[in-house]
Amino acid sequence: MIDKSVNENSSRDEQNIRTVAVYSGAHPAHQKMLGECCTDSIKMLGEWSVERHTSNKAKMLSYISTALKLRRSDVEVMVIEGTTPTILMAPFIKCCSRHKRSLVTLCADDALYRTFVGGNSLKQMLSRFITRFSFNFVSGLVTVGDLTTRLAKEYLKPLPIEVRYPPIAEVRINAMAGLEPAPESHHMVLIGSGNAYVKGVDIATLCLDILHEQFPEAHLTILGLPNIKTCPGLDAPGPVADIRPCLSASSVLIHPGRGDAFPVVVVEAMLAGVVPFISEWTGALSLAQEVDPQLVVPLNAEKFAERIASFWSASPEHRQALSDRCRQVSREFTAKTAAQPSLAPFIEHIAHINKSRG
Repeated sequence: MIDKSVNENSSRDEQNIRTVAVYSGAHPAHQKMLGECCTDSIKMLGEWSVERHTSNKAKMLSYISTALKLRRSDVEVMVIEGTTPTILMAPFIKCCSRHKRSLVTLCADDALYRTFVGGNSLKQMLSRFITRFSFNFVSGLVTVGDLTTRLAKEYLKPLPIEVRYPPIAEVRINAMAGLEPAPESHHMVLIGSGNAYVKGVDIATLCLDILHEQFPEAHLTILGLPNIKTCPGLDAPGPVADIRPCLSASSVLIHPGRGDAFPVVVVEAMLAGVVPFISEWTGALSLAQEVDPQLVVPLNAEKFAERIASFWSASPEHRQALSDRCRQVSREFTAKTAAQPSLAPFIEHIAHINKSRG
């Protein structure tokens, strides 16, 4: 079912460019981003929910059936949320279409990392071929964060790219900025939802074991992810309504992400003065680097333990200075993301390129 969400004041409408946002997860940040530049929307899997668990078979059937319906549409630009939906849908939409149209992909997931970085098995080599084949039908990319941008430029064909960062509501910014962290504590927190492997839970728990040798009181709390096995020094209450109490009790946010496009929680922790240690395969790495390059860590538990131990062993003045620097950098970042322009000009540009090619 298509939901009408027309912005009558946009220049896109004045130029009569018909656009549709095709959502898979329908993440609220993505809806906000695309709602300003797309005339219609389709939510293939329904409304956004962290509790939704749709089987891969159901997803595939939804993606392909939607693609077959869209091939009869007279929409000029289709913006597909997600790399995997694009891989499955793009060939059907373009090859079986009755109308000339452009496809744009919103890349904000770990799919490019899994496909091109995560290993070299036969299955992954086949996946790389299929991914590159499908993206031959794509006319432009909206990439979220620096990591997906870098991977797209390195592994996909040259395409027009518009980079975006998830905005954070002012009320949320103020709530996080009003917290007082515990830089003197040996308490770490990992916050995320979805796939525990992508969030690096295995590396974080092994890091905790290593840190216990030097800091017996070291503690790790994992929020947002269900069914995590607990042990001494590790608690995992799962999804919670409010992360602020845990941030206030922590000195470190640990996030050994594997292709995590842009975890907003890194920004939120920094706003609260909690120092993030994140992997080199996490989309918010440029923010951490701006605070201190040592906060970006190779995807290795021993390296994470080494960096965090060094931070905990530093003087109180140094720990407080890093905490203050985190607040400053994140505040500047949120001000910039709040001022991001609409995607409408980029969408119009892609449409006009397609028209100019006849």
